[in-house]
Amino acid sequence: MVLKLIFAVVSLSVFVNSGKIPDYIHVCRRSDPEVSKCVRESIDFLRPQLKKGIPELNVPGIEPLFIKEVAILRGENNNFKAYLRNINVYGASDFEITKLKMNIGKSTFRVGVKIPKLTFNGDYDIDAKILVVPIKGTGKFRANATNCEAQAVLKGDVRTDGSGIKRLIFTSFNFAINIGDYNIELDNLFNGDRTLGQAAMDVLHENKQEFIIAALPFINKKASEILLEIANSITNTVDYEELFPK
Repeated sequence: MVLKLIFAVVSLSVFVNSGKIPDYIHVCRRSDPEVSKCVRESIDFLRPQLKKGIPELNVPGIEPLFIKEVAILRGENNNFKAYLRNINVYGASDFEITKLKMNIGKSTFRVGVKIPKLTFNGDYDIDAKILVVPIKGTGKFRANATNCEAQAVLKGDVRTDGSGIKRLIFTSFNFAINIGDYNIELDNLFNGDRTLGQAAMDVLHENKQEFIIAALPFINKKASEILLEIANSITNTVDYEELFPK
């Protein structure tokens, strides 16, 4: 999510020679000895635009941030199955950058962020057991997470295409988020049976730490895939020498 913001900033140099730089953009150059500081300040300045998206940089809006699906499959024979779909995430634009290290020569970016609160809603489909209690249902879910901290490392290569133009292609994106606390509500458990549904939610709330530990690897994997795709959608359409001018 946050590297999407960084790519928005470093890609601004594409517009330098065309005279199309919007007034809300601060360009950062790789020859600047404090390029990381420049990028951090530029991201803060861009915050209003990042909420709604920057179409000219292929950067979608982050309020809300949309995730099509996250599948959580655990246990022997995947006997813990949960699918979250059509997820809208609110609060991502309230990020604070805690760490930013860039090695443009090696095409490596390291970022740390904090987000005070994230709110989620969407659809769920679950068939699982927590301890010995079954949890089964399909419907809407709502959740909130507080004191979120994320770390990301993005690595790439500069490659020459068939036209002789250098392109920056990102090859890996390692993303990991930790959540301080969270709450979740699932509507329509057991086809709306209130007694069974409440019993299942009580168990889920009492064991929510175990549930999030099981879910986070799948959330991190999905986030990494989405952000890697976004990164390359920005960088693989422009000349590397324009993307990162000296």
